[in-house]
Amino acid sequence: MKKRIVCVIMILLLISTIPVCGATALTRAQTDKYLYDISYYEQYNITNPSYGSVGGEWMVMGLARYGAVTRETLSTYKSNLKAYVKSCNGQLSSRKYTEYARVVIALTAIEENPENFAGYNLVRPLAEYDRLISQGLNGIIYGLIALDCGNYDIPKPEENYTGEVTTRKKLVKTILNNQKSDGGWNFSGTKADTDMTAMAIQALAPYMSEERVKKAVDKAVDCLGELQQSDGGYATSNVKNCESTAQVLTAISTINVSVKDSRFIKNGNSVIDGLMKYYKNGGFSHVQGGMINQMSTEQAMYALTAYYRNISGMNRLFDMSDGITYKSIEIKKADNSRENTESKNNKNNRSGNKNSKSSKTVKKMNNTTTYYQEKTLPETTTIKKSKKKGKKTVENETIVGTEIETKKDGDTIVVTKIVEETTGNSSSEEKQKNNNGIIILLGAIVIVVAGTVIIIKKEKVAKSHK
Repeated sequence: MKKRIVCVIMILLLISTIPVCGATALTRAQTDKYLYDISYYEQYNITNPSYGSVGGEWMVMGLARYGAVTRETLSTYKSNLKAYVKSCNGQLSSRKYTEYARVVIALTAIEENPENFAGYNLVRPLAEYDRLISQGLNGIIYGLIALDCGNYDIPKPEENYTGEVTTRKKLVKTILNNQKSDGGWNFSGTKADTDMTAMAIQALAPYMSEERVKKAVDKAVDCLGELQQSDGGYATSNVKNCESTAQVLTAISTINVSVKDSRFIKNGNSVIDGLMKYYKNGGFSHVQGGMINQMSTEQAMYALTAYYRNISGMNRLFDMSDGITYKSIEIKKADNSRENTESKNNKNNRSGNKNSKSSKTVKKMNNTTTYYQEKTLPETTTIKKSKKKGKKTVENETIVGTEIETKKDGDTIVVTKIVEETTGNSSSEEKQKNNNGIIILLGAIVIVVAGTVIIIKKEKVAKSHK
């Protein structure tokens, strides 16, 4: 009997050591590491950020909302944008008013005033409701996000405008009236589109206290849950892609829905699992296995930033009342100029992650752009590197905090403390390792159970012979 009890205890102990497998939900420190690497990748490759939907506003907004944006990136972008705004006399477009919305969002993120930028009020065109709606639901959604990101008063339209004037109530009502019967939104047709549904949720987030809005958003969240693919990701027009998955992560993070919510777990995969399958070397591809794509990288970057801000208890991605924050980041200057086409990505892939070597003292050097404002890095930051240490290859060094000393001449010295070195494994290797461990443990349990059965049988046989 005592032997049987010992065996049962052993089984229970073994079961308690089995790792719990499930959908990925990155910790704050893990997300911080990815965002640092993405910030590095973007600013290493896009050295001349300017007005545009790629390599421009969305990239700058994502960097600013995470905080890892360099002074040089900000200066270059603002200079280029001012030159462009002046060159077109403040008229970014006569029909695509999402151009104004995008610029307003980016300027708000970097604490520039879009109501008076380069001598022009770039918020004013958003007051022209008829022109906003002429672009379809997309114009309405981003018009509302732009107005709310800085809580801007809606100005009077230009004197020559004779149409309806925008109000927030009108924009919200238009979005709600266009919701499909399945709970989602689309450019056209009767069925929900992933991207439009996710973007509509982002726009409606500040109005969730209104009962009608909450009901609509709840229905839309259920819809997105049903649209999720078995790998955790999302598709548009039956094509699985990074951007659609990124929009969903942004949406659910904006309204504080966990990635481990049962509606967003498919086949053991979360939205994070679905997104990170596109990640490599600091960038993201449009489709799995493809080359790094700048648009995909920018959308994935601000999606992870939305997630990071949510799990950190910070303002929503598009609630910019908290202003910009800065983290310590060094960017080694690249020889290549702005890169935002897939044709140049082979070069990007060869370059990999270009983080400069960490040492006991990192100084401001001629070939490095450095921006330091915080005295400590949040939690821990893991800098990717590879070096030989005996027979072991060390791929990661975890750095906790920074000590900053400012000289009288203004030069900054940052002392980084390296506290841990780990041998790196790829995610697939880690999963295989975990799986092998589980198999071994299960095998051990089977052996113990079999042993228990044999012991019990022997006891019965022994008793029958007595």
